[in-house]
Amino acid sequence: MLRAAFHLPCYTATGQQHQIPGGRLRTLTLVSLSGWPDIIERIGQSTAQKVWHALAALLSQNAQYGLQQDIFELGELWFETEQFSSPAQAQQALSQAVAKQLLSELDCQLVHEAEIQVSSAAVTEQAAQELSIRSDAACALNALYPDSKEDLLRVFANKNLLPYWQSIQRVQSEGIFGYEALIRGPKASPLHRADKLFGAAMAQGQQYEMEKLALSTHLATHARYCEHHGAQRLTVNLSPGLLFDNEVSDTLQNYPYAHLLCIELTEHLPVDDWAPVKAKMAALRQLGYTFWLDDVGCGFFELTLINTVKPDVVKLCITIISRLDYGAEIIDEIRQVVDTVHLYGGKVLAEGIETPQQLDIAKQLGVDYAQGYLFDKPKEAGL
Repeated sequence: MLRAAFHLPCYTATGQQHQIPGGRLRTLTLVSLSGWPDIIERIGQSTAQKVWHALAALLSQNAQYGLQQDIFELGELWFETEQFSSPAQAQQALSQAVAKQLLSELDCQLVHEAEIQVSSAAVTEQAAQELSIRSDAACALNALYPDSKEDLLRVFANKNLLPYWQSIQRVQSEGIFGYEALIRGPKASPLHRADKLFGAAMAQGQQYEMEKLALSTHLATHARYCEHHGAQRLTVNLSPGLLFDNEVSDTLQNYPYAHLLCIELTEHLPVDDWAPVKAKMAALRQLGYTFWLDDVGCGFFELTLINTVKPDVVKLCITIISRLDYGAEIIDEIRQVVDTVHLYGGKVLAEGIETPQQLDIAKQLGVDYAQGYLFDKPKEAGL
């Protein structure tokens, strides 16, 4: 299904627009494939990553400032361009280009099910521009799934989230290091899948509340596991901004298994000032927590952040690992990251390992941990 423009009363561009000589505007564009997670399941991770890589390469040609965000699992790509005279022109041209590219890789029915959405807005001086265009996409999601509000309210009212765990494997030696905690909505609900769950939460302005509910669910499950089965390392995802939330701070301060918990800082919006975040990290490290940086190399966690944040573990973005088979350039980049992280005593995790060849390359590069379908798929965290 092709949805080119979001003509919804959810977004208003304000501030001074960046007008380019020749009548062109600098525009910020989000290309979103709502049906992409389903397509991944239909055609498999490996094939889907090749299709995604080709699409990202196509859109990179339009992005004078580079792809600002590339989220394979959710089917989202963000970039800025100066090729168009208006957001509407950008939406129309890019919708057609994306559809044409996907038709060259997939059959017509799958392209229809991808639900291509392109939202574009003129870049302004306003710092909140990116939040505004994300809000526009959220409003579009709410329009596509009109029943999500009621489903979401039921999830919050019943605290009905399902924790899943996926193993984190040691690469340089055998065995499991621990597990990553993932969250799902109720099984019978249209919000069971994580992208649908958090998309609905974002549409209702409840993204952080959903993160907090997911955190409390994970900690309760982890505590019960440790009480019944002994110590087990677990990683949980958390936006950096939530480290300053009073409720989250109290929860982390009083959690009895802090020494077994790894907090994965994950963010799809930029962190303007890392100094207060690092101060919070230092205080929580005193309690035993370790900090991981999720999706490095994608979105707003760039490789240059490694020396700034110095996380205990750097998780390389799944889209970087999916390109291991594409040649020496990406391998050299990963080797530099591994060397940089090891220099200050940190570890590196390769996320999205699907083939023995990818695992062999990761091992040769000195990667410490790995995660992916080669080992297992996420399983419901039962006791």
